Amino acid sequence: MAGNSQLSSLSMSTNSYIASRPQLARTESRQSVAASDDYYSFSDRASSSPDSQVTVMRFRTPDSRPSSNASSPNMSQDHPTAEEFGSPRPPTASTVRFGDDRVTHMRPHSEAAASDETARRVPSDYAGPAPTPGLDDSPYVRFAIDQLTQDRSGGVSRHDSLSTTTTGDYPTDRMIWDEGLGYFTRTRTPLRHDTPPVRPSYTSPSPQALPQPPMSVEPESFMAVDVPEQSLLYPALDYLPLVLRPWALALAIFATLLMIAGVVFCNVWSNGHEGIWNYNGQGGARYFVLQFLPQILASLLIMWLFVVQAALYRIAPFSMMSAERQKGLVMQGLPMLSKSFVFPDLSHFRNGEPLFGFALFTIWLSNFFAIPLLSCLFQAKYYVIDGEGVWRWASVQSIGWTVVALYGLLVIGLVLLFLRFLRSTSGLMWDPVSIADLISIIQRSNILHDFEHSETVPLVRESLDPRVLRLGYWKLSSKPEVFYGVGEVDAPIRTPSLHQTEKNRQKQPNGLARVNFDLENRAAFSKDADNHLYSQTIRYRWTPWFLRKIPVCLFVVIVFALFIAFVAVSFIHNGIEGGFPPKLPTLPSTSAFSSSNFLYSFIPALIGNVLFLVWQPIDVYFRALQPFVELSSPSGASADNSILLSYPSMFPFQVTIQAILNRHFKVAFISLMSMVSLAIPILAGGVFIALWFPTHDDIRISALMPAFYALIAFCALYAVSFLAIWPGRRRYLPHDITTLADLMSFIYQSPLLSDKILREPRSKTDLVTRLIVAPPSERQFPQYGFGVYIGRDGKEHLGIDRFSRPGRTDMLITTGTMK
Repeated sequence: MAGNSQLSSLSMSTNSYIASRPQLARTESRQSVAASDDYYSFSDRASSSPDSQVTVMRFRTPDSRPSSNASSPNMSQDHPTAEEFGSPRPPTASTVRFGDDRVTHMRPHSEAAASDETARRVPSDYAGPAPTPGLDDSPYVRFAIDQLTQDRSGGVSRHDSLSTTTTGDYPTDRMIWDEGLGYFTRTRTPLRHDTPPVRPSYTSPSPQALPQPPMSVEPESFMAVDVPEQSLLYPALDYLPLVLRPWALALAIFATLLMIAGVVFCNVWSNGHEGIWNYNGQGGARYFVLQFLPQILASLLIMWLFVVQAALYRIAPFSMMSAERQKGLVMQGLPMLSKSFVFPDLSHFRNGEPLFGFALFTIWLSNFFAIPLLSCLFQAKYYVIDGEGVWRWASVQSIGWTVVALYGLLVIGLVLLFLRFLRSTSGLMWDPVSIADLISIIQRSNILHDFEHSETVPLVRESLDPRVLRLGYWKLSSKPEVFYGVGEVDAPIRTPSLHQTEKNRQKQPNGLARVNFDLENRAAFSKDADNHLYSQTIRYRWTPWFLRKIPVCLFVVIVFALFIAFVAVSFIHNGIEGGFPPKLPTLPSTSAFSSSNFLYSFIPALIGNVLFLVWQPIDVYFRALQPFVELSSPSGASADNSILLSYPSMFPFQVTIQAILNRHFKVAFISLMSMVSLAIPILAGGVFIALWFPTHDDIRISALMPAFYALIAFCALYAVSFLAIWPGRRRYLPHDITTLADLMSFIYQSPLLSDKILREPRSKTDLVTRLIVAPPSERQFPQYGFGVYIGRDGKEHLGIDRFSRPGRTDMLITTGTMK
């Protein structure tokens, strides 16, 4: 009787607990918790494979106090279960019942309070349905006893007790929270079998029965994959700019071979037939063909080689990453803007691409020496033919064979390029000619974390570690989705969060407030040494050295001084028109070489060619800086006038026309002058010739005066053009923009990387269409700017983004209205 009364008392004390049936709810997530949520939101085409599902256990336990809303046991008869109808359970939720074994042992617990970690792991309590009549309620009685004894005398926490009881029966992926840091560690438990395992009787928990700490799992990493075959979503990565395609390179090689053939023919014919043509005086058609036409033909080839050179510089880093031929400095060591003009650029030799380096070196040799050498290729020589003396045009043998060797090296360089692009891919979907193209390539990269705070450093290359990168298609180690971009093989994702931190929200309570004012006179910002983003010294620190104010002033002074001296010497005392002494031997040798004719043809043409090549870097940087000029407008700029600008990749004279249409008149004029200045070496190489002056009874250097007047006009225009290169404030940046790393430092935290309108375009047409058409959810075209913006990590950064974004302050642009 005593035992029965104790059991009756114990049963009555648990009536309030058995009213709520404890359940273990399992929900399946389609989103991996091994990486940040923003990474998988990039693509709307993300597949929901079983590998990407994560099972989360939520323990539903009743309150330790009796619930006032507990249902009557009879109410469960009105709600039949799924088993009663014979229907299968849905895959997204399951109801777990405890085993059928009876309580055989009860252990008193201590009154230790649950820890904070346990409170975080256990969700809020929920009241479950009442027990169903006709079913064995012993598991619920046992659970209620555990809850009652735990609340009164302490012991193992509810979560641990439940986990200990159910671990063997209900295997799943357990989630271990990490103090809110945003990462998870998963452990795998054995799969559930159809036949339930035999469980021993309940005894006191042993150390082996307690939950063990989870084993660490490697984070998801980038894995290189081949190009998916026969898929419109994944184009082949073999795009080449027009001038680098095999047929275009073949045309360039053919044109160079024609130049070689012409020079060889002139040398052989002149040597075997005592000259080429009779000399009929200064001026005329023959004089033009032999003194100006060779330079004109060479200049046409030079303009085409400039385009080839620019395209090669532009795609060389990507091609090397695609072929995985690099030394780890491809991002920060290789320029993307042409540099091989006055001096050769050897950066490709230093970074593991000697083929590109050799091709660029041969192009530089040709561009620097071809016009000066061709300007003195033909000289007038005295021959005795059939007993009569006659002056004839002859080819200078030594100069001719030098030109053949020069163009022969160029042919070798172009053939190497032809073979390189014929048997290997570039890794590109289209030509990366603009900032928008670069965004589409790096938007899912796993190396963006390397660029933290790099937007304000003077040299980005010194702040980055060497990394061997790859350009192509990728997949994550646990995801089937394939995507395109630049990344490091077998490296973690490391994608920053898309959400603002709470700290930044507190700093900016009014997220829609407009902030756009000039901080130049704000002493508070200039005195804040820690806030580099608002420092005017850092923001306007860099521009190419030849576009800074002091060098520009020196250039203007030097060029005008030389021009005035040149005009003065030419016209004082009729110095040019009346001829001047050569000071060197004039009579040609047996090979038709004349020292005076060579000096007054080669040296003026070389000086003019240097002036022409000096202008090319000015043109290159004005083209490349124009997007930043537009982005620095106080209210931003449209996409087609900023991040879609592609002046560095355009053909000669095409830049001028397009810039005029875009109202970029300074770029149009400077680009036009880069080609017009080519007339200076052409004219300077053929304007002077040694002639016999009967009035002086001497040989003197004479000038073809119409050509000389044209030369003076072009020199005057060249000198005045230096006044147009005065750099405005908007052409100053925190650091260089020559390399891929320099450009990435301005967009590594930009929300543009995850912007819907820029999300994984599959063609250049697709990208341009998205940017020039207003998004469906917006009535106005987005404006883009260069300034201080809120990055994807919720912090302030200096770089490129939309000028306005909902919920955030407008971009802070400090250029004001100055040009």
